[in-house]
Amino acid sequence: MKYYSFNASTSFEFEIKDLSAITQTKRRISGVPHRTDFYQIIWIESGESIQIIDFNPIKIVAGQLIFIAKNQVVSFDTSSSYCGQIILFTDIFFNRCDNDIFLMKQLHLFNPFANNTPIVINQELKNLWAMMKKEFHQQYDIFQSNLIHNYLNAFLIQGERQFSKNIIQIKNLKHKIALQFAELVEQHYKSLHKVNDYLEQMNITAKPLSKALQIAVGKTPKQFIDDRILLEAKRLLVYSNHSIKEITFSLGFEEPTNFSKFFREQSGLSPAEFKRQRMS
Repeated sequence: MKYYSFNASTSFEFEIKDLSAITQTKRRISGVPHRTDFYQIIWIESGESIQIIDFNPIKIVAGQLIFIAKNQVVSFDTSSSYCGQIILFTDIFFNRCDNDIFLMKQLHLFNPFANNTPIVINQELKNLWAMMKKEFHQQYDIFQSNLIHNYLNAFLIQGERQFSKNIIQIKNLKHKIALQFAELVEQHYKSLHKVNDYLEQMNITAKPLSKALQIAVGKTPKQFIDDRILLEAKRLLVYSNHSIKEITFSLGFEEPTNFSKFFREQSGLSPAEFKRQRMS
């Protein structure tokens, strides 16, 4: 599977462009499953599309935005008739201080609980997008990067407000516990498979973690860990050239039989059956 790093002509790691430049001009790249080390925000202005994100078909219609986190597996819709714009940016561009890092962690837009849910682009978001686009196409000066960063910061906050109208809010402490757990799982799911491993790192007991995660995503901590391992297993089976044995060890299983048993319990198929089904 291809992994793309940010590559643009700008002197800073932010870009805004017509969506057709990706879905049509570079369709042989964008239309196949790939990962990126940057964030993407898609605005569908007319028509509708179905983008495949981590095996899930996400329908986006005119007037909607979708937020794609770095490292997600994406296949762009290169066959439907639709028009729009896309913003690309990296951690280096956005995370300039502790406040930026804190904001990114608080956002549902890019976190594991959002499931890439589209939101409606309201007038405030349209105005901020227009300001980013106008500034991006200005002649470069020393203020351009900072100004776009400030517009993007405001855009993400307004986007979070819009997104939050459609989700169940997780109150303060529970929200922090759920996010901390999700971040730890993302860092260690290949080596740590047991809930107790994470409880020790978080210095909490099982009850508050279970309650926080149930409110956030309706899953137990064990289900959350297993789902993350399963997603990566599916990605590697379909989008890499690794053997099942290689995938077994890369995901922290001691034997292929253990991995196959886990995979069948979680998906109803053996790893080989799943791969054949997806590749046929």
